Amino acid sequence: MRFALAAAALLLAAAAPAAAPARFIAPGAELEVSLDSGLPLSWRVCRPDCRTPRVQRELLGPAAVLLRWDGDAALAGRLATAGYRAERHGDELRLRSLQPVAGRIREHRYRWDPATGSVALALDLPRGAGLSLRAEPGFAPEPLPGFGSIYSRVRAIVVDENGQQWLDEWLQASPSAAPGDGDWLGLRQRFWAVLLQSSRATTVTLEQAQANMPVLRLRFPEQEPQQLRLAAGPVERAWLRSVDPVLGGLLYAALWNWLRGLCILMAGLLGLLVALTGSPGGAIMLLSLCVKLLMSPLTRIADRWQAEVQRIQARLEPELAAIRRQFRGEEAHERVLAVYRQQGVSPWYTLKSAAGFLIQIPVFIAAFDTLGESFLLHQAGFLWIDDLAKPDRLAPLPLALPFFGA
Repeated sequence: MRFALAAAALLLAAAAPAAAPARFIAPGAELEVSLDSGLPLSWRVCRPDCRTPRVQRELLGPAAVLLRWDGDAALAGRLATAGYRAERHGDELRLRSLQPVAGRIREHRYRWDPATGSVALALDLPRGAGLSLRAEPGFAPEPLPGFGSIYSRVRAIVVDENGQQWLDEWLQASPSAAPGDGDWLGLRQRFWAVLLQSSRATTVTLEQAQANMPVLRLRFPEQEPQQLRLAAGPVERAWLRSVDPVLGGLLYAALWNWLRGLCILMAGLLGLLVALTGSPGGAIMLLSLCVKLLMSPLTRIADRWQAEVQRIQARLEPELAAIRRQFRGEEAHERVLAVYRQQGVSPWYTLKSAAGFLIQIPVFIAAFDTLGESFLLHQAGFLWIDDLAKPDRLAPLPLALPFFGA
């Protein structure tokens, strides 16, 4: 009889609905914390805000990135099913487990920062427990052709005061190293990132069985509350630096610092033009006009150098033509050098015209990277274009061109 009653109780417990999650709400983000596992269940981010979103994205959840207990399988299972009682005090949430884990009741604390849409966590973990961040297929951006393929990846990253590094390369360079106190770890794609910061040194491993689905695993050295910060949001300068100034390193991470600075200036100008015009497409056209005006001094220098090269060529051409008609081989070469010496001209004078063009190339690179990483263009339409962050698909080519796509 007792066995039957126990079995019935288990069946009723299994059939009982899951406890409603605790929620944090900010103008640009909504976070739900599971009272079954004690971990964030979903995280929705909106821009400009969640009441009238132009862009919104689920960053934590089954269709994005999963945050799960990890480490020792038995401990992770107990933590995930312990069930938690919630006590809420404004932006603070205290969770106490309904069942003991590793010999005692566990208590986790959350402190929500509505200004940045990030959360500080104090997790009461037994020795051997950890966390994992797993990118699901829904987090991967849409594949783009040609050069756009560089924006179609999901990568694990580490961010410190020196900027962003790919986590796989960082681990290869220093396999036994642990992140510093102020370092961030996480997963990012072109426009979105999920980031985690630990106040204590952690052991980090990275797995990737499939493309665009990295799994980041963290182990903690001590059995005591682990102080963490969790942030999820767009890869845009204002939000990243509001969470932590060091996160500005996510932007234009592959460029030299001086070229990054040029991109940041150009991105600031683009943001100002979008705010003034209300149209990202119109802002791009005005940006091109502004860049042309700002480059006009360089253009004048390049034109002057080109004209100077042409004048030198016109002055030298009669003598050089005579040498070409009358001499061959080494003697012709020696006579050409003699003409250069007589006229006071360097043999490399023609490179001066190329230099006038080369000094403009960094501006073109900065414009490419600025527009390629601009969150302002994400899902922004203009005329017949549905999304300015994607290639124009009005008239696709019947074939794919190398490096450029179709």
